[in-house]
Formats: sequence, structure tokens, C-alpha cells
Amino acid sequence: MIDNFTMSKHDFYNATPNLGYRMFRSYVRLFHDNFYYKKVYYIDMQNIPDNVPVMLVSNHQNGLSDALGFAVSVRHPRRRLRMIARADAFTPLFAPALRWMGILPAYRSLYNGTGSTVRNRSTLEQAEEELMEDGIVGIYPEAGHQDKHWLGKFSVGYLHIVFEAARRTHFEKEIFLVPSCNHYSDYLSMDEQMLVWYGEPISAKPYYEAYRKDPIEARMQLNGVIREKVAAMMLNITDLDNYDAIDYLRLTYGVEYAHKRGYDPEDLPQKLMADKELFARLDGMKKENQDFMQQIYDDTIRLKTDTEGLGIHDRDLNRDPGWAGMILRAVGLALLAPLFVVACIPNILIYYIPRRITSRVKDEMLHSGIHFGAAVLFLMPVLYLITFALMWTFFSFAIALVHVFCLPFLGVFAWRYSRSYLRWISAVRYLRLRRKKSLQPLIALRKNIYDRLNHVLSQE
Repeated sequence: MIDNFTMSKHDFYNATPNLGYRMFRSYVRLFHDNFYYKKVYYIDMQNIPDNVPVMLVSNHQNGLSDALGFAVSVRHPRRRLRMIARADAFTPLFAPALRWMGILPAYRSLYNGTGSTVRNRSTLEQAEEELMEDGIVGIYPEAGHQDKHWLGKFSVGYLHIVFEAARRTHFEKEIFLVPSCNHYSDYLSMDEQMLVWYGEPISAKPYYEAYRKDPIEARMQLNGVIREKVAAMMLNITDLDNYDAIDYLRLTYGVEYAHKRGYDPEDLPQKLMADKELFARLDGMKKENQDFMQQIYDDTIRLKTDTEGLGIHDRDLNRDPGWAGMILRAVGLALLAPLFVVACIPNILIYYIPRRITSRVKDEMLHSGIHFGAAVLFLMPVLYLITFALMWTFFSFAIALVHVFCLPFLGVFAWRYSRSYLRWISAVRYLRLRRKKSLQPLIALRKNIYDRLNHVLSQE
């Protein structure tokens, strides 16, 4: 019943983050920012107003990982961030923890069945009360997460919360909406980069009078403004018919393009700017000459399919590694192999057990969040404690303590070692295929695509 998900008014918005909550948030942030991701960027945090009601409005592309980005980036000494999440996450096992973290259930017909949305009344009222008490509420108006870099339609339900909170304070409370975007160098893999970018706050107060006259029209107007701001911040590839080709180009040709335009492709915020610029120019060229660009997109899909079919990577086509380099890399991998074996204990279980869980989860965009949550909240505390006890038993307390401290770093090393090994395999496969001269058509196709793009982009 809905009562299982409710909190008292006092518990909900008057609960200043206590020591336990702050320690938990710091623990999660430690592993989120320093171990799961190679680098994180929290951009323009100053755009979140203090001591006023705030609703954070973001795109939604990576399930639970988006919520984690919100949760660890917003740190306030006197108030918690409240987020609204899909109600099917509120299982008996997780519901108490989610409520404790200030997360509220949102019922949707698509996921929870017809008629379930009537149970949202309590969630809406609690979110309204949070805003009435100068709190922070985070929400994803797409009502579901996308599996690509594009922005879906916004449900206007979040503005019902905003305007109802204003109405309940007789329109005296000025409520701010902060557009935001999440972005990842890779959705599904660890040791990647992610960013959360907060835009300039937008006051709902100028729309109060319009809301009094026509609530629906006022919500539509403000929703259009907010969605436009979010779309402008993120990578929004609107050409869905050619999405796969455009996405492949930005990850391959886009590296060269970024360098030429003065961006650092290894820096995610700069790569985001370069990718947005590249798509805008590609889309502009398509409008001018659709047949020309469609041929490039078709050729790109052929390049992508053939490259993946051969089990090689575009980076191998970009720079010839050479057999001497491969031999040196093989020697390095061999020398580091014993350390890799040590690093896998017990980190290999922390890696594989969550993947056994997600193998049963069809929605791939939930996988990274489940991997992180299972590892950090359950497996690492348990397995690291067991490892510590065994090391203390067979060696000493000091050795056990140092070893456990090193385990997260060893886990990152093991992951990077395995990726280096797979890249070495890909490069060796490329060299063997090159010797057989079976790669010449693929190399020629790639060069032809790049030459055509360079020619038309240089003319703009």
C-alpha cells in the first residue's frame, strides 16, 4: 500500500542530514568519484540557489547512474536532495533505504499498470512540501531513461508540483528550476568519465499570474523553456534514423575533429562541446544535401559493421601499432600478470557477481547503477572484511590493514590491465589481417569517409 512509502511531514523536510547520512554519502561519493569513474565533472554547482526552493530538472539516459550523479554532487549542510524515482525500485528489500535517502516513488502506467498513477498523490504532496520548506527536489521529466544521446518528451507533471507548492504558499514563495544534464563517455563501462552540468536557474514566479488564469497553458509555456535549456546543454542527436552512424562518427572521426577545432577529446566537457558542434554541422549539411550525407552515413554503418565483424577497433586503423610495439606490450603484460592475479582477489567477485544479477535485467540502462550499488553497498564491505580477517589471521594486523586499503586501487588496476590485454589482442588481430592484405578495402573506405567530411566541413 502507499502508506509503506510515506514519511511524516516532520521526518520528510525537517530532517537535517545527520552524521550517519553524511558519512554514507561521503562513502558513496568516494568510490563513485575516485574508483568507479576515471574522472567526474560537476559543472557550475554555483547555479543551484541556496536558501530557496529548487527543482533540478535533467535529461535521463543512464538509469540509476543519473540519480547517483545528482546525489553525490549536491551537498548541502542543512538539507538533503529529494529525488523522484520509478516505484518498481521500491521493493521490500530496498524501500527502507530509498526512503532514508529521501527518494520518493513515482507510479507510471507503463511500468506499474493501469490505475497505479492514483498512488502518486502522496509523492506529489511530499515534493510540494519540500519546496515549501526551501528544499531541493530532483526529477527527470522524460518519465523514463533513453538509451541514446537524445532528449525525449517532457511530462509536465513536475510543473504541477512547482505551481501547487507556489499556490499553497499563496504565490509568495519564489521557486527556481535548474536545468541540468548528465553525460557519459560510456554508459555501461566503469573507469570512464561522467559529468553533471547545472544550468542557470529559472524562476517560476513570472508564470504565476498566467497559472492563475490558465494552469495548463502556463505549464506548457514553462515546460517549453526548461526543455529547450536542457536540450541546449546536452548532446541531443535528433536524427534518430541515422543515430548509429552519427554516434560512431563522433567517437571515431570526432576525435580528429575535436583536435582540429582546439578541443581536448580526452576531457569530457570539451569532447561534449566538440560532439555538439560536429552534430550541428552534420545535420546542417544533411539539410543542404541529403543524398550526399545519407551516402556518408550508409558508408559509416558499413565501416562500423565490417570493423566490428573482424574484431578490431577503429583506433587500430588510425595508427599502425607495428610488431615491435606489440612485442614490447606483450612483455609488459607478462611482467604485470602476477600483480593482476593478486589484484583479482577478491575484486573479480565484485566484478562478476553484479553481472550475474544484470544478466536477468533486460533494460541495459539500469546495469551500471546496479553494478555500482551491488559492489559498493554490499560486496565490497563484505568481501573486503573477509579478506582483512584472513590476512590478519595468516600475517599481521598491519599487513592486513595496508592490503585492504590497497584493494580498491588493485581493483582499478585489474580492470585497466584486462582492457589493455583486450586492446593488445585487437591490435595483434589487426596486424595479422593487414599482413594478409584483407584490410585494404576497409582502410580505403575509412579514408574516403574522412576525406569527404574534411572537404565539406572545411568549406563551411
